[in-house]
Amino acid sequence: MVSKRLESIRKKGRRNRVSIEDQHLGAEPVFNPGETTPGKVEDKVRLRLWTKGAHWYNYFYKTKDYVPYVINFVEEVCGLTKEEAKTFKKLKDHQITFPLGKSARLFYRGYEYTKEEIETFTKSAREKLEDAKLVEEVLEEKKKDAPKVISIAERTRRKMMDTIYTEWDDTIVEGWLDNNYKASIDVFALFKKNNLKSNAIAPFRKIIDQYYQEVSDALNKKCEQAVEGYSHISTANKKKMMKQMDNVYSDLDKLQISFKASKTPRARKPKASDAQVKNLKFKLEDMEYKLSSINPIQIPGQETLWVFNTKNRNLYEYVTNSTKGFEVGGTTIKNFDEKLSKCTKLRKPDVILPLILTKTSKQIAKQVWKDQITTKVNSPNGRINSDCILLRTL
Repeated sequence: MVSKRLESIRKKGRRNRVSIEDQHLGAEPVFNPGETTPGKVEDKVRLRLWTKGAHWYNYFYKTKDYVPYVINFVEEVCGLTKEEAKTFKKLKDHQITFPLGKSARLFYRGYEYTKEEIETFTKSAREKLEDAKLVEEVLEEKKKDAPKVISIAERTRRKMMDTIYTEWDDTIVEGWLDNNYKASIDVFALFKKNNLKSNAIAPFRKIIDQYYQEVSDALNKKCEQAVEGYSHISTANKKKMMKQMDNVYSDLDKLQISFKASKTPRARKPKASDAQVKNLKFKLEDMEYKLSSINPIQIPGQETLWVFNTKNRNLYEYVTNSTKGFEVGGTTIKNFDEKLSKCTKLRKPDVILPLILTKTSKQIAKQVWKDQITTKVNSPNGRINSDCILLRTL
């Protein structure tokens, strides 16, 4: 076992060990005052010292290592301004450092140059500066010609303005100017038709909010300017305008739910879920009821599922007490409790479905099954077909 004293001696020896490079090239050059002073030291001695130092840097330095020293050198020694030095940096590394790289580094290690040598360096720096200005001009031209990057939000806003807002303006706003307060637009269908995504809802809603606020203030006499601005419109027609905008808001709310339902959940689902639902037939969306199905991979493992058949208007509520939750086999929901699960035909889908999509299980039990449903309630068979919208899971 090596003693602590011996190990300490070995570490000290390793620290003081001289590398092969140091043996042959020595340490980094440094020049004492007067060692390279022109006029006091012979030119051939100065040249020999410069060459030896340059050889050291040629071995140990890369092109990029000289760059900061050259930039300082052209500003402090060659007389370039800070702005000119900034332009000088536009050049590539090899253009910056040739031929000034080694000379600049040696200068900052104490090497002294003659007046003539400084003038030569300055001339070279000025020539390089002209090259840098040309590079800067080219870069500026490229910057001007480069296409402006449009953000996703701005791209969405423009598409919204070109499509659904244009429809709103042409149909509803122009209708108001022509004393037509019965016109309507199907915002839900227009969003789908123009392939607008959920991020277009907020900017469009903001526009409607402005109109709504003005008409509301005029109707309720909350703002003198609004009252005066809408004084040519009767109270009855103002109410019709509010109703038109309420319908738009209703469609926007349905769209929000639709997009949320169809969005693939972030949580990673087991592969078994993908395999279970790969053959499940269901309806992706329905324009009449303005509904969209959830992603079916959300069904396996859940405890409650609501399904709506758009053809026969049947509403299904599947409930399971299984610790595994639902399973899906082919086109059938499995593991549901036949006593707790139920189905019925809806007389007013437009009233019931928004409650199913937004309320809690307890609220649905009271506000839907207890207070609203008057038709016969049956037990479901678990079958899902191409007319079924997968409404929601919990």
